[in-house]
Amino acid sequence: MAMLPTKDQVLAIIRDESMTGSRLRGSLGLPKKLKLSFKQLLADMVKEGLLERTCHKEYILGSGEPVETSSKFVDNGQRPAARSRKQIDPVSTISIKKGVLHLNNKEQWIVKESSTGKEYSITNRRKEPGKAGQTISFSLYPHPKVKHSYLAKVEEHSMSPEVTWKEVTTQFMKGANLPEKFSDEIEEFAAAKKSPTAKDFKDRVDYRGLTTLCIDPEGARDHDDAVSVERLPKGSFKLGVHIADVSYYVPEGCDLDEEAYNRSYTQYLPWCAVPMLPEKLSGDLCSLHEGVDRCAFTCMMVLNKKGEVESYEFHRSIVNVTHSISYGRAMEMKDEGDNAVADLATVSRLLKESRSKSGILELGGTEYQCLFDENNEPTEIVPRKNDESNSWIEECMLIANNCCAKELVKRKLQGIFRIHEAPDTKDIMELYYLYPDLFKDSPVELRDLGKPRRGDSNLNPTIFPLYQHLVKRAAGDETLVNRILRSMQKAHYDSNSFGHFALNWQDYSHFTSPIRRYADLWCHRELARTPKTEKQDRHNSVIEVCDWISATEIKIQKTERIAIKVCATWLLKDRIGDIFEASINGIEQWGIYVSVKDPMAEGLVRFKDIAGNDFYIFNPDKGFVFSKRGGKTLRRGDKVEVQLLRVNPLRGEADFALIKKIEEVKERAPGRRPLKKDRAQVAEELGMVQDAKEFFTPPKKPVSRPRKTPASKKRT
Repeated sequence: MAMLPTKDQVLAIIRDESMTGSRLRGSLGLPKKLKLSFKQLLADMVKEGLLERTCHKEYILGSGEPVETSSKFVDNGQRPAARSRKQIDPVSTISIKKGVLHLNNKEQWIVKESSTGKEYSITNRRKEPGKAGQTISFSLYPHPKVKHSYLAKVEEHSMSPEVTWKEVTTQFMKGANLPEKFSDEIEEFAAAKKSPTAKDFKDRVDYRGLTTLCIDPEGARDHDDAVSVERLPKGSFKLGVHIADVSYYVPEGCDLDEEAYNRSYTQYLPWCAVPMLPEKLSGDLCSLHEGVDRCAFTCMMVLNKKGEVESYEFHRSIVNVTHSISYGRAMEMKDEGDNAVADLATVSRLLKESRSKSGILELGGTEYQCLFDENNEPTEIVPRKNDESNSWIEECMLIANNCCAKELVKRKLQGIFRIHEAPDTKDIMELYYLYPDLFKDSPVELRDLGKPRRGDSNLNPTIFPLYQHLVKRAAGDETLVNRILRSMQKAHYDSNSFGHFALNWQDYSHFTSPIRRYADLWCHRELARTPKTEKQDRHNSVIEVCDWISATEIKIQKTERIAIKVCATWLLKDRIGDIFEASINGIEQWGIYVSVKDPMAEGLVRFKDIAGNDFYIFNPDKGFVFSKRGGKTLRRGDKVEVQLLRVNPLRGEADFALIKKIEEVKERAPGRRPLKKDRAQVAEELGMVQDAKEFFTPPKKPVSRPRKTPASKKRT
């Protein structure tokens, strides 16, 4: 006689593979007559926390903590009434509201709704729902005894007003495991460094006579790059890219070098920066300040009149920045007719034209920044402004990095290269499956994507023009541009120059930011090697360094994205219950991601928080959600109306309820035949007929009547 298995036997099977209840019963060889008993066993194990059930109805190992469940009906052996199972509460469409707590004369907690001023009693609780005067979110449900009345239930995740912005940032820094400060030994090492003197300038090329520009964002504290432009005969130019010589102050293998390697980058958060190097070096001795002699590492290039690099050389140098300005000030100086800025603009234009000949792929995208008040608290999140002068510096840095990689390859040094693989064919086909319209009039046939190519190069002459076409088709649509970006590979560091797909360059490395990136510092040290020291052992393995800084980069980018969300949720903390217009920017099996514009923020809509009495199913192949009863669909890019339910600034999380989908009214295409009403109005305005309405009204059909049968033919 078959018997139910023990809980340990069930856990032993689930531990290896998640299964549905029917499949699990089959693997245990249980007969059908034990089906109900086995389901009850699984339900008991879920309550005990031994198992959990996923959205795909599969059982997985649980957390081990009992699940507290409150029964909706009294367990008296009777089925619930049909009315209670089918009744839809009229206030459940917008269930979460915002109000203020206070105590009445009877010492009962009351919440006053902010939008309507209505007051609701709060359900009995063992502990107080909050403090008097606190703004909370609450939901309503029918009063069990009083007809047409409601009770308020306080949401558990309402924001507490006692949490300050300083506490939020402190908790975030701890949770992200960001280093607070440098050790005393490293601070003493940096403090012992002095400003450069004539002794430090020995064997360096002197560029202090050049007009040198240092252009950075407003408020920047570390200035690690500057440029100079000289006009040569026959329309050619000499472009100098001067970079702070950090390697001169940070010897390889010292304690500071190890600390910089562990940090790998300067972490830029909206409210502060966690530097890779101590302030004494990053903000003072290494920074290229205006009017001060500084040690630099220069890439001096000769460009022809077409913007092509004819020659280049790297050497340590001395620079004295003529103008240290912001991007906005650079634009003003161009309008004022400054020759140095005008020459820089001309050179950058020629460089971009030269780069475009081999192909250029610019995805664009919008970056956001947070503005703060005098108390260093967030006030607004706005798109980051990009002036034309940003591209001037960008083009100069790109060509210097390209020359750095070529020099490392030519001298066979152990350089660190920035590589970017071509998109995988599987990801391209998935993009085509979701957005076939992007591939319309494509210059590349999909069947040609698998053609063989060079195995040591990431450059792909077949896929590159395809992505140029996709980016052009998606121009202006932020959702499509982001989706194209997600279909591409992630750039990373490698010890071999395998090529950069997006730039369409075979050789590319990082040379221009050694104050904030360890990869640049490594390349500086390699370029500074002489024929006698080229074969000397490095303190760290180049392969290990590439792996470490690539992994650290991913972690830092994730932290920076969460940090901007922390600022956004802080701005939302007093707007619980408010309704926003949003757009869908992502769909997963656990919910829908939406973004609102005022303030700029993102959040999650769980399927259970979609208004109405429908059941929504996620289609992972098509990437959309459809309702089982109503047949409605929700896709990326759809406009929706949402209500803020909960915020958690400590984690940068916001939960919304989806109220409805905003249907866009499509205008009639030009050339289409207008409606009858429109034609009548147009005809009347043109004076074509006396009564246009009557003219365009179709005549009434005559009423057909049955023929009368002669009396002589009637049947008797």
